[in-house]
Amino acid sequence: MAQNVIVLLTDDIDGGEADETISFALNGKSYEIDLSNQNANKLREAFAPFVEKARKTGHGGTVSKTRVGDKPAGMGSKTLFSGLDAESKKRFRSWAKMPTARRVSDARVQEWIDAGRP
Repeated sequence: MAQNVIVLLTDDIDGGEADETISFALNGKSYEIDLSNQNANKLREAFAPFVEKARKTGHGGTVSKTRVGDKPAGMGSKTLFSGLDAESKKRFRSWAKMPTARRVSDARVQEWIDAGRP
């Protein structure tokens, strides 16, 4: 028996019909939102001045789906830094000029990884 499945997207802002799903990332978290063309344009216009000045990451324009835990720091979650071996931690601290930092952000470690772990 043949079936036709129709997916109707609803705009997450105004409840009307959505035309597309937009993916974006902020503060290390990935998001998706369904928007009409009008609201999608508003979002792109709002991001435009920040995108224009931002650095591109080594992800080839895509958001990395690899995460090492979803719990906030301090809640027993594993961080990228804590997953490094002792030699890698030493090399990272030298590269980042952070010899005594007690907290190291995943974003900073990811920069080092993207730079080829120099």
